[in-house]
Amino acid sequence: MSGNQNTDHLELVRLLQQAKPLTEPLFPDQQKKWAAESPLAQAISEILVRHPGYYDEVRAHVGKIFADPNG
Repeated sequence: MSGNQNTDHLELVRLLQQAKPLTEPLFPDQQKKWAAESPLAQAISEILVRHPGYYDEVRAHVGKIFADPNG
C-alpha cells in the first residue's frame, strides 16, 4: 500500500467507525438520504472514488448504502 492509500485507508476506517452507529438503526430509504446529505457520507464517498477496492470493506461495515463503484 502506498503512503496515500494507507492514509486514505486509515481515514476510511475512522469514518466507518463513526458512520456505523448512525446508519445501523436506519431503514434503507433513510440510509439513502443519509448517504446523499451527510458530510460524513460524502467523505466516505470521496475515498471510494479514489479507491474503489475499498467498497467491500465499506459494505461490511455499513451495508449497501453506497453504490458499488465497480458496477
